[in-house]
Amino acid sequence: MSFDRKNHWEGVYAKKTPGEVSWYQIEPAVSLELIASRGISPAGKVIDVGGGASTLVDKLLCRGFQDLTVLDISSKALDYARERLGKRAKVVKWIQADVTEFEFPEKYDLWHDRAVFHFLT
Repeated sequence: MSFDRKNHWEGVYAKKTPGEVSWYQIEPAVSLELIASRGISPAGKVIDVGGGASTLVDKLLCRGFQDLTVLDISSKALDYARERLGKRAKVVKWIQADVTEFEFPEKYDLWHDRAVFHFLT
């Protein structure tokens, strides 16, 4: 029997709020610093892989980024972010998929993830 990643992560977010998981950051300072250091303009295409409930998308929207995509295996994690963002969620592309199986239809100026492949093992 193989491990069902999607059911695992849906279960995590069914049992815990984003603030209750060990990897959650209210202020993703290191990620924001790294993105800024790359010189990506707010017009650049940015994807946050495994970004589900992360606040990074909020912070990038506040900094004027306009072409944002968030991919996560958990629809529940994505729901947390969409609910938090309210009307601003409409300007973000949301993809519920397993990154190891997803075929990306677009190219991005910046790929961000916080050890997403580590968490999938």
